[in-house]
This record gives sequence, structure tokens and C-alpha cells, in this order.
Amino acid sequence: LPSRAYCQRHVDAVNRPHYAISTILYLNTHGRDFQGGRLLFHDDDGDMEVLPKEGRLVAFSSGPENPHSVERLRSGERFALSTWFQSQ
Repeated sequence: LPSRAYCQRHVDAVNRPHYAISTILYLNTHGRDFQGGRLLFHDDDGDMEVLPKEGRLVAFSSGPENPHSVERLRSGERFALSTWFQSQ
């Protein structure tokens, strides 16, 4: 994933141990407003992609069970609102 990634594979709670839930609200749409920029979840059995779509809310636990990355944009602009909820 090195050259394709905008945001390298990571786990949110590694950087901020108090993060419990991560969310992303997409404000525009893949394929219409931009190319690339997919959210990728990484698993030993294969990666799962989330295509950004205006109004789509993605929520996931921030721990090691959800390593993820964001693909580099190829064109356009991607707008999203990221939020993290704390456990303490």
C-alpha cells in the first residue's frame, strides 16, 4: 500500500489510547466528486473497502481489530468529517 496510500495503515487507539470509537461522515461522493480516497480496512483474509458517499457515516471501534488506511486521491477533492469518541 505504500505508494497508493494517503494515510498509511494504522490503528487509531495506538496514537490516542483513550479513543474508543472512530467515525467518518462523508460530505461528498467517490466517482462523482473525486477519484481514489477509499477507506480500506485490513485483515489477514483480505482488505475491505468503503466507498465514500455523501451522507454515509462509518463507525468502528478504534482498537487493533480495525487497522485501516485511506487511499491517495487521484483527482478532485474529498471532504469528510472525522470524529473520535473517548472511553474515559
